[in-house]
Amino acid sequence: MKKFVSLMFAATMVLAVACGKGKEAESKEEGEDDQAPQTASAPSTAGSAAPAATAAAAPVSADAATLAGTVKFEGAAPKMAAIQMGADPYCQSQHQTPVQDEEVVVGPAGELANVFVYIKNPPAGNYPAPAAPVTLDQKGCRYYPHVSGIQVGQKLSIKNDDATLHNVHAMPSVNSQFNEGQPVQGMVADKTFDKPEVTPFKIKCDVHGWMKSYMAVMPHPFYAVSAPDGKFTIANLPPGTYTLVAWHEKYGQQEQSITVAPKESKAVSFTFKG
Repeated sequence: MKKFVSLMFAATMVLAVACGKGKEAESKEEGEDDQAPQTASAPSTAGSAAPAATAAAAPVSADAATLAGTVKFEGAAPKMAAIQMGADPYCQSQHQTPVQDEEVVVGPAGELANVFVYIKNPPAGNYPAPAAPVTLDQKGCRYYPHVSGIQVGQKLSIKNDDATLHNVHAMPSVNSQFNEGQPVQGMVADKTFDKPEVTPFKIKCDVHGWMKSYMAVMPHPFYAVSAPDGKFTIANLPPGTYTLVAWHEKYGQQEQSITVAPKESKAVSFTFKG
């Protein structure tokens, strides 16, 4: 009997020790579970923040300024030659009166159109291509617009509105050239450029020698083309000091340094001499 009681006491002590170790292990596991989410969440948060910072587009500054510019022509405006379209009766039929070459378009008060104006040293930022395409239209056997800009990666839609054959011969120096025919009215060709080319390059039609247009490929949105009244606008420009460039197909380019203050609407002007 005494031996049996001793055996029962020993078994009870073994079970007590085992249970105690089990509770200790359970308590340790619970502690590890409490710490695990904190340890995992810290690197997860840091890891997700860095790509977001680099991938996000630069926001428009709350203090953004606007350039309100004017381009003038000084001197006697050259007389542009009338375009002879007789080689293609369809082209000639689209105009009641002869049209003039658009190399130099000067308004009644000396306003100079078709000048490409852009910021040479843009503010730092990520400027994704706009979703809306730029359209280059062939209408009445002329290109519209005569001068334009497009961002890197933005879609260019080239349309033929004429019931005659055109071919689009783009002649960039940095990007790949292309030369494609559009024989059918309503045809559209979509293109993109993958490299900046801030000096406008020529686009011509080899079928109709008078047809020409100029286009620049920009890495940012801070550019404009002067309208027939000579005016242009560059908006959403963060405060700072910049180099502003104005390019004309016949008269070359000019530069000037400008400084814009927060929320300033700054008047700038360029004058080209004949």
